This record gives sequence, C-alpha cells and structure tokens, in this order.
Amino acid sequence: MQIGLLVTNLQELAESADWDFDYLEGFPGLLGVDADDPQIEREFLALLEKHPLQMKTMCGFIPDPQGRGLMVVGPDVSLDRLRTFVTRVFDRMQRAGVEVIGYGSGGSRWVPDGFDRDKARQQVADFMHLCADLGEPRGVKVALEPYNRDDANLLNTVSEATEFIADVNRSHAKLMADFFHMKLNGESFNALKQAGPHLIHAHIAEPGRGRPQTTPADHALFLHTLRASGYDGRVTLSGALPVYADDGETAIALKKAIA
Repeated sequence: MQIGLLVTNLQELAESADWDFDYLEGFPGLLGVDADDPQIEREFLALLEKHPLQMKTMCGFIPDPQGRGLMVVGPDVSLDRLRTFVTRVFDRMQRAGVEVIGYGSGGSRWVPDGFDRDKARQQVADFMHLCADLGEPRGVKVALEPYNRDDANLLNTVSEATEFIADVNRSHAKLMADFFHMKLNGESFNALKQAGPHLIHAHIAEPGRGRPQTTPADHALFLHTLRASGYDGRVTLSGALPVYADDGETAIALKKAIA
C-alpha cells in the first residue's frame, strides 16, 4: 500500500519533496484545465519532472458544476458539455502520467427536489460510462467517491456505491473509499470488505465538523480493513490529521501502520 499527499498549489508541491510520501495527488486546475494558455500546463509538467515524487492521482473533478453547466444529475444535464470537459481533463492527465481521478463533486450529483431518483442514478451511470469510454484509450480511470449526506444526496455510502459500480461494470470506472466521508456518515469500515474488488483509490483526512478527533487506532483500522478487503493500492492524505504534528509526521505514522 502506498501513502500519498494531496497538493493544491506550488508551495505545497515544493514542501512535499521533504516528506516521506510515495506519490502526489493534485487537482486538474494545476494542469491548466480552465485556462486558454498552454504555458500553464507546460510549466507545471516541468516542475513535476524535477520533483522526486510522481503525481499519480487527482481529485476535485468538477468544480462549480452548476455555474459551469456541468451538472451530472437533474433536468439541465448536457452530455456534450460533459464530454468536452472530460476529454480536456483526461488529455492533460494522460500527458502528465496521472492514472486515476476521483469523482466526488457532490454538487454535480445533487438530486433536485421532486426529481426522479432512479433517473438521477441512471444519469450518474451515464457519466461513469462516458468517463470509461474516454479514459480507456488514454489509460485514465475514474473512481466514484461516496460522499457524506451533508454534501451529496445520492450514492452516499460505500455499500450503496459498491452495488452501483458493480452494475456499471466497466474496467475504467471503479470505486474509491474515503475515511473522511465514512466517519461523517457513521459507516462501518466493514463495508470495505465487500467493496474490495471494485476499489482503485482511497483518501484519509480528519472529518472534523464537531466530531471527536480521530486517533491512530482509527487510521490503522481503516488501512488494515482496506488491506483485508484485498486492496493494496494508493491512499492519499487529502487533509490534515491533527493527532500528528504535521504532514511529514503523518506520512511516517500511516506507513508504519501498514508495515
């Protein structure tokens, strides 16, 4: 199992070189997805080439989906706009050597009041198929991320998403698990055991929001249950775990927990 770090800007990219992580995770925006200037992508790729760690995963797939006309669920879905956007993201991921992007983006799959929920699920399935169609020739996979119930109202738990992604049944559209969302939902880590065959990515971060602070024992249980499910892939530190002094100490602690 590998432990990675989410970096959101160039300062974090530079700092991460001093810590004992195995890989980096980023946002599509770092590759200039939303800019017309190709120089942004070239400059970032040049920085990555000099960095001791590779960027292998991404998250933050669809920022501001409503404002940008990129809703996945609801009455205003445009598969043409989504196809154009996903193609641009996946092309840049391919050039950067990024293999997996998480699809959380809870706002993009928020079911409006009165909207048919079966249709909404089918719309998410259509989006996952679109991503698989575009990702397969580019060597890019999408990982559906169950979101907590405050930030999404569809496909909230690992158990729900496992059944859903099994029905989608595509090699380049799989599942991820997030310690943060599982803890906010009060979902047992036992759900990971059934999810194991479909998992291709995972996140860990402190849930906060008034919950009791998590402990090294909580983190170890999450990691050990992932491994017991048959998952031995990447786990990204996507936010601070305050029980440790800093991200560097967190990397050491998490790697010891899976040793």
